[in-house]
Amino acid sequence: MSRFVAVSAAAALSPAEPCSKPEPKKFRQVIPLEDARPRLRVIPFRSGARPGHEALAPGEGCSLHIGLFDSRDAREEDSGALWLLYALHPGLGRHRVQESLRVRLSVWLLPDCPEDGGPLALPGLLCHEVPLCQPSCANEAQLVRAEAPPAGVSHGCYVAALPYAAVREGLARLGAAGAEAFSLAHLFHRRFRVLLELCAGDKVLSCDSTEVELYDLGRFGSLYQRVLDGLVRPDTDAQAARRGAWGLFSMAHHPWYPVLTIGMDKARLYLEAIESDVSRHTTHLPDPRWLVRVGLYLELLTVLGILEAVRDEYPDLLSAEERHQLETAPALAPIRERLDVAAWREVWELRHIAVPSRQQWWGRVVEAGNLLRKQRATLAFLEAHHEDLERALELAGPALGGTHATWLRVFQDAERAVLRNVDAVFPELRILPAQWREWVLWRECGDFVALGLGRLPGWLSRCVGDRGGLFASASREYRRSMNAVAHRARERGWMDYVGGECVPREASLIEPRLGFERMLRVQRAESEAAGCLPGAGLLGLVSK
Repeated sequence: MSRFVAVSAAAALSPAEPCSKPEPKKFRQVIPLEDARPRLRVIPFRSGARPGHEALAPGEGCSLHIGLFDSRDAREEDSGALWLLYALHPGLGRHRVQESLRVRLSVWLLPDCPEDGGPLALPGLLCHEVPLCQPSCANEAQLVRAEAPPAGVSHGCYVAALPYAAVREGLARLGAAGAEAFSLAHLFHRRFRVLLELCAGDKVLSCDSTEVELYDLGRFGSLYQRVLDGLVRPDTDAQAARRGAWGLFSMAHHPWYPVLTIGMDKARLYLEAIESDVSRHTTHLPDPRWLVRVGLYLELLTVLGILEAVRDEYPDLLSAEERHQLETAPALAPIRERLDVAAWREVWELRHIAVPSRQQWWGRVVEAGNLLRKQRATLAFLEAHHEDLERALELAGPALGGTHATWLRVFQDAERAVLRNVDAVFPELRILPAQWREWVLWRECGDFVALGLGRLPGWLSRCVGDRGGLFASASREYRRSMNAVAHRARERGWMDYVGGECVPREASLIEPRLGFERMLRVQRAESEAAGCLPGAGLLGLVSK
């Protein structure tokens, strides 16, 4: 939309006045309406771009509108900040400002719902002047100070940094409302309204506001850790006491231990990618905010469902205040409505450890039986967990940057977590000879050569419940489950991807290594048959 600022001389004269000659074209100009006066505009979220791109090509950048801080960090000086991009239009013609321009920032804490009252202004962050800084094209993690000349600044993109330390200080000065800002009652995050004002002296020329979300990264994973420390550990001790098996097994033998430990490590991996995208402006994920919300809702749905399922046996896993918040907090209402306590009661029934017999040599048979119990518990846990994942996708809302790349990232992080934690979560494997341990980890479905039974067709082996070795089973079952969730989510409009499978087999990090291991086993068998090589474990070679 535009308007004519200078018109022809003939149009400017009275109809009674003669016009001796037409006006030269050089006096004609069209000024865009948005440039007619000084203007500030906060740049909305746009996926897949970075601040440096905005400096190079205005309109192609983005503000993530999400911040991450760690409440476990006790340092007074927190260098982290939430960056907001904004564009300045200094104005033209009679609207050009002669004074130096400056930008002020104001922040309000928003309530979870209207019944909680209105926004609360953060002390110290009202009309706080921010320097005029531009993102560096050479290094997007740096800001370049832009000195405003007396006639104002030129068109371009600028960055306003909202320091986390200032936000935390402002919340502390709010008293009780600020101290509990990131509690369970508020789902470990809060929304803030940020207002940017373009000023010339004391006069406000233009302003724009946006809403941002700030997440307490220090609380992410804390509920999973509570299940490990407050439920799995005492349950392990209780089972040992009932069976008189003190010293025969540890928490790592508990059937729930692998899935929780691997799941927590997977979450740490993708949180590192999110934090890198937000703080260092990398591009691991198209929409970091979406994955943060999905992960947060998934943790709340899963852990609170578990705690409710075991409440009769372990009533103190939530404090009295947390119990009150769970039952009454408005922000937790969607979580309460979606807890599947019955499903988690069924999974909890699969927690029993196969205790080794003192008469059995090294307890080999029972230890192998415990691996099977872990497999059954993991599959049941995964099924209930991914039912909660569908509910988390519903609560998280649409992803602005697409979901396919994010889903692949989560799947591959899960495979990385399996490979990184196998020794810690499966102590049963330590008693096995190297060749047997390799067979348990890397064998394909139907491969019973190590037991002297040869090979069975895959379809026949699957009929009797064989899912292959630990790595093959973990990767394929998790991929199958991820694809099932993605397919149902696409039908409901929560996800979008092209093709029959969101996570194809080619995306796996483990599948190529399974093929490599299979080739090595064939070569070794041929060499042994020829009397050239003795058998040897290959896990160390493959792991490298």
